[in-house]
Amino acid sequence: MSNCDARRTSGRKRAIPLRYSPTSKINEDPMLKIKCRRIGKNRFIPITAETVKLESEGHSQQVLPDRIASLSSSDPLIIKKEENVRSNTNSQPLKKKKTQQRKKVKAKPTNTHNMQRPTAAECHFATAALAALHPHVVEANDDRRKTLLESCGMRDSVTDAIVSTMLSQNTTDANSKAAYASLKKTLKGNGDDIWAAVEACDNIEKIENAIRVAGLAKTRSERIHSLLRTVKEERGSISMEYLRDMTDEEIKAELGRFKGLGPKTISCVLLFALGRPEFPVDTHVLRITQKMGWVWSDATRESAYEHLNRMVPAEVKLDLHCLLVTHGKQCHRCAANGRPQFPPKDGSKIKCPLFDYSPSLKMMASSGDDKENANMVGLNFHRKMVVR
Repeated sequence: MSNCDARRTSGRKRAIPLRYSPTSKINEDPMLKIKCRRIGKNRFIPITAETVKLESEGHSQQVLPDRIASLSSSDPLIIKKEENVRSNTNSQPLKKKKTQQRKKVKAKPTNTHNMQRPTAAECHFATAALAALHPHVVEANDDRRKTLLESCGMRDSVTDAIVSTMLSQNTTDANSKAAYASLKKTLKGNGDDIWAAVEACDNIEKIENAIRVAGLAKTRSERIHSLLRTVKEERGSISMEYLRDMTDEEIKAELGRFKGLGPKTISCVLLFALGRPEFPVDTHVLRITQKMGWVWSDATRESAYEHLNRMVPAEVKLDLHCLLVTHGKQCHRCAANGRPQFPPKDGSKIKCPLFDYSPSLKMMASSGDDKENANMVGLNFHRKMVVR
């Protein structure tokens, strides 16, 4: 006859055989409420008449849990033990308790409706200060506005603008322009003729090789080809000039169904190709506006776009967007990790007008909606900065 391991750990289908020793300390099993001999951490041997006899004879015997049922119920030392073990043997084995794992809490979308910044005065101040620092950006926008006005907003082909914007995603301007020129040279076309050739081309690898310099060539080629083919099947032509007659919301819904056309790309098409008052948010705009406190620090590009497109005045959307993008590529303080993409050639660092102006000027710029006062504050600050 033998004794069993009465350890308290639950969930084990099979107990590990143990050896007891007469020198083990006597203790009471808190689970089975009988006298046991402790032989290890949470490991007990019940003290029975046979155990005492074996110990007196100097035997050392393995303890097997399935042998406890054969013990005599007349032994008062093991009656409680026997009842507990029999009741446990008839029941199903206890399952291991699952460790409580922390549930991953999904980040809630940022509520930008309660944000009251930027004010109109702040937007005009930032535009004026950055325009004084990067005048070539505003000059280029003036030429763009003049051309759009003279041509009644019909300057560029909408198809051309959409595809060229798709080529500019996640790459530099130089690479996107090189990919566009290579595509024209490979398929030998101008204007909508080139997109008709792209749509008719069944060899996707040919398009892929032509735009490889822009990166992600396989993905871009498939998306551009699918876009043009879908428009051709639905409209009978690859021309997307029909978008000019739609409202902003209709254009967003129409273009949003194509892969590769996200909110930022569609916003760029609305702003640059159609001349609509839009404020695209790219990585530079998001990073700078977060530092300025115009959007929350955990805002995404999508939530920041919805907020800023609503708060930024229409008359400065084009200039402010272009100025923030340019400034984010040149300013050490506004660039990612303090490493601008195009730092000053003389090795100096730009004195950032968005963060280095005094609290009094900041208060003047952010108070009220007087855009003329904000513009004057921005220009005066830039003059003081240059004098320094």
